[in-house]
Amino acid sequence: MLDVSKIDLTAPEPPIEPREVTQLLELATTRYQNWRPDSGYLPVGITVGRPRFVRYSYESIPALAPHELMRGPLANINNIEIERKVYFARLRVYESEILAALQELARRYPDTPACLMCFEDVNGKDGPNGCHRRWYAQRAGERYGWDIPELPNPAGVAPARQAKPKPEEPTLF
Repeated sequence: MLDVSKIDLTAPEPPIEPREVTQLLELATTRYQNWRPDSGYLPVGITVGRPRFVRYSYESIPALAPHELMRGPLANINNIEIERKVYFARLRVYESEILAALQELARRYPDTPACLMCFEDVNGKDGPNGCHRRWYAQRAGERYGWDIPELPNPAGVAPARQAKPKPEEPTLF
């Protein structure tokens, strides 16, 4: 885990220096609830914990999990700007480990695209700005030139729930 006391949370994010890294594995992102076995994607968890509701097996890349935001002094901070700075610092520190994990998945599952998964609903109130899987996709795009799309929600966008009608007051006659 990173020592967050050494991260200047008031400083602007440092510029991203492009680096040429061949993308050996086609990547996409989604949330655990949206992944389907028939999607053709290898499921890859990038969270601190295992979701209790998931009944399928999946690979994992712990270096992509936002450990510092789930445990320690920044747990439940609820400040997107600070969360991004801390997560981007994680990506810088663990870059070689992340790339090695992706390379190992490409070796073990040749010709199979992988889907990086977490819990966040990118259609929720914070949108993709509140989701570390999309932050990684953004950073990999800027740093390596990779394109990592979000898979569409297989259920589509759920319509708003209809309000239940109020029961009528009973009358005597």
